[in-house]
Amino acid sequence: MSTERENELNDREDFEEPSLEDFLDEEEDEHTKEMEQYRIKRRQKMFRLIAFSICLFLVINGLSIWFKLYNFDSIGLNRESKELSKEEYIQKYKEAVVMIQRDNSRGTGFAVSANGLIVTNHHVVEGTGPLIISFPSGEKFIGDVIESDQEIDIALVDVDGNDLPYLTLSTKETNLNEKIYVIGNPLLQSQIVNEGTILEKADTYDVVKISAPIFRGHSGSPVISEEGEVVAVVYAKTIPTIFNEDDSAGLAVPIELVHKKINELE
Repeated sequence: MSTERENELNDREDFEEPSLEDFLDEEEDEHTKEMEQYRIKRRQKMFRLIAFSICLFLVINGLSIWFKLYNFDSIGLNRESKELSKEEYIQKYKEAVVMIQRDNSRGTGFAVSANGLIVTNHHVVEGTGPLIISFPSGEKFIGDVIESDQEIDIALVDVDGNDLPYLTLSTKETNLNEKIYVIGNPLLQSQIVNEGTILEKADTYDVVKISAPIFRGHSGSPVISEEGEVVAVVYAKTIPTIFNEDDSAGLAVPIELVHKKINELE
C-alpha cells in the first residue's frame, strides 16, 4: 500500500462521524427556539388585547360621563337654569346652596346659619370618608354630621365657617299650587335652578310633592318659596308609570320636620 493511501486511511480513522444524538439535539434546539418565539408572540398579542380592552373601557366610560353631562335632561335643566339665574334674587339664593361629597357620591345641601349649619338628606351624608362641603364662592370645608335621621331622611352638618351666606327657613305651611324654586347639583352639574309648584302635601306621610324636575344629585336641595324661604327639602322623586314616563314628581321633607330637628339640638 502506498504511503499516500495509508495517510488517507489514517485521516478517515481520525474523523469521527456525528452521532444520531447530535442530530436530535440540533432538532430539539430548533424546536425550543420556535416554541419560545411562539410564546413571545402570544404574550405580545395578549398584552395588546389587554391594552386595547383598557382603552375601550376608558372610551366607553368617558362617553357615559359625556352622555350624563349632555343628555336631553341636562340640556333642558341647564337652559331653564340660565334664564332663571338672570334674576338677582335667584343668584342670592344660590350662594347658600352647597355641594356635598363623600366617598364616590355627591349631593346637595344648603346653609341655614352664618356660622355654618348645613341641612341635607341622611342618605347624602352616609359613608366613611371625609365629608366635603363646597360653597359656590369656592370655599371648601370638612363637615361634621351632628344629627342624622334615617326615617325622615334629614341630616344636619356643621362646618367651621363665619359670615357664610344662608337661607331662611319658612315658619308657614305650604299651599297647593304655590310657586317654588329648586336649586341643586343634578346630573354632574352644579348650581342648577328650576321652578315648579306644590302639587300635594300629605301630612300622613310627612311629604311634600312638587312638580319641579328632580334627578340624581338633587337630594338635599332646598325648595324655596317666592318669598325666598325654604319650605321643604328634596329627597327623592316618584317612579314614572309605563304609560307616561313624564308622570313623575319630586318628593320633599316638609320644613316643619327640619325645624323640629334643629330645635332638638338646642
